[in-house]
Amino acid sequence: MKALLMQPDDLAARLGAEELAVFDCRFQLSDPEAGERAYREAHIPGAYYLHLDRDLSSPKGEHGGRHPLPDWNRFAARLSACGVRPHSTVVVYDAGEGMAARAWWLMRHIGLADVRILDGGWKRWTREKRPVTPVVPESRPGGVEVRLREGETVDVEEVRRGLREGSLVLVDARSPERYRGDVEPIDPKAGHIPGAFNHPWERGLKEDGTWRSPEEQRARFGDLAKCGKPIAVYCGSGVTACSTLFALELAGIPAKLYPGSWSDWVSYPENPVATGDEPGAWAP
Repeated sequence: MKALLMQPDDLAARLGAEELAVFDCRFQLSDPEAGERAYREAHIPGAYYLHLDRDLSSPKGEHGGRHPLPDWNRFAARLSACGVRPHSTVVVYDAGEGMAARAWWLMRHIGLADVRILDGGWKRWTREKRPVTPVVPESRPGGVEVRLREGETVDVEEVRRGLREGSLVLVDARSPERYRGDVEPIDPKAGHIPGAFNHPWERGLKEDGTWRSPEEQRARFGDLAKCGKPIAVYCGSGVTACSTLFALELAGIPAKLYPGSWSDWVSYPENPVATGDEPGAWAP
């Protein structure tokens, strides 16, 4: 397995290398342009910016959730214009919002082999007083071909069938408050998909924003590792679920993404909703 994390010392030593591509993924759902504004003020030298709505998602429709997966050819073209090639080492970072893992998952999904998250992200980089710049790098030639890794996603029909038949374990990566249905700040219904277990994505990180070790991740997901069934992860719109997928990858536990997530699930009036701490029973 390729390394999943890049440490700041290693990235600092490789800045400017031809085979390296760095992407800033900072983003705030409450202010969609805040991340790019922050990027233009200062970023890691040589880093390009990826916007959640424009680069890491497609426009939303009636179904498919708030952040559908991007058009793959457009996504590959965007990476290619930033110098990415099939054998590049790609490093992504954010400021703790969970966006870097979305970029990591998408890049891996289209076939890039060496994609890493900067451990501790922007906050650690600046806390350690490493170099930053407002200079936006120019485009450089690359060449990314889309070679999708099959079997890494599930859609709403597969979730329904898997839960009805007991052949799928579903993990909800949102906060406990949203899982229970105590609050719902974004989507029209509160609660969780019946049968889903809650593993909030933030718990894969330490207080300083670095990732917990593989051993710690395995301890978090001990029950999942023994379930013997396919695992699928969702969140509100398929973004921060990728952070739980990254933590599962660190733990060596394979899992799939439900890209539409909760916002897709509740777009179908007939889909049942559970509330409270317990996973709830599936009613076909």
